[in-house]
Amino acid sequence: MKNRRGRLLNLCFLWLPLAYLAAQFAFPLASGLVMSLNAGGPSFANYSFVLHDRLFWHACSNNLIVAGLSLCLEFSLGLLFALLLHATRGRSLLVEISVLLPFLIPEIVFLSIARYILLPRGYLNGALLSVGLDGLGWLNPGSWLALLSVIVVDAWHVTPVVTLLLLGGLQTIPSELYEAAYLDGAGPVARLRYVTVPLLRPALFAALLLRGVDALRIFSTVLVLTGAEGAPVLSTYAYQLWSDALEPQIAMAASVMLALFIAALAAVVLGLRRRSGGRAETSWEYLTA
Repeated sequence: MKNRRGRLLNLCFLWLPLAYLAAQFAFPLASGLVMSLNAGGPSFANYSFVLHDRLFWHACSNNLIVAGLSLCLEFSLGLLFALLLHATRGRSLLVEISVLLPFLIPEIVFLSIARYILLPRGYLNGALLSVGLDGLGWLNPGSWLALLSVIVVDAWHVTPVVTLLLLGGLQTIPSELYEAAYLDGAGPVARLRYVTVPLLRPALFAALLLRGVDALRIFSTVLVLTGAEGAPVLSTYAYQLWSDALEPQIAMAASVMLALFIAALAAVVLGLRRRSGGRAETSWEYLTA
């Protein structure tokens, strides 16, 4: 009787919602795939056009640069802030608010503030002029400064997410391991390298998967700061094809390729996570065994 009731509960509260969500994803995915293959009949002409378009490869390279550098910046700052918050353990409310505030602000509000800061007559150039320096074209279309501005603003906005994920991982590490490493003569850098980082690996992989997928599909940051053509990425490239060029089939082909790119990255990260998941000991335990 209990087994039947358990199976019924699983069906009602687990499998039926999962089936509903799968159907919600499957229908638009299938319709988008059919649209991308429609070029006067079923063909791969739309994909051929995208692959032979110079703008596509320019957007693809920008996508990789933005995602890669943004992730490096986010993980460096996220780990630093997570260690700081873990060390204070709630004793500094000001630090916690300062670290988490960018993510608490609605995205469109945050991006509008960032744009006002980076405009030619914005606050940043005003600060430079006040100390006798020339203002810079932070958002000039096609410039490396525009790409750099997108990277910094994107990292600034979502670093709190990485911080929270890594902070959760830090709080699961037993304090006894740090005490044992300290008694064995390990300094702060050694404890970070041989105790913290190995045991933080699951949280690092989770943050990499979450932020890697999100960074590759960046859209609103580029659109608000520089416009679709200022620092084109794959999502704005598809957006231009859809709204400006009025080529929905080609735009859908570009979107499908972006989705496949993201799925491939997720598969790589999950594969790396599975390969390293069996090792739970710290590196310090290996060195001192």
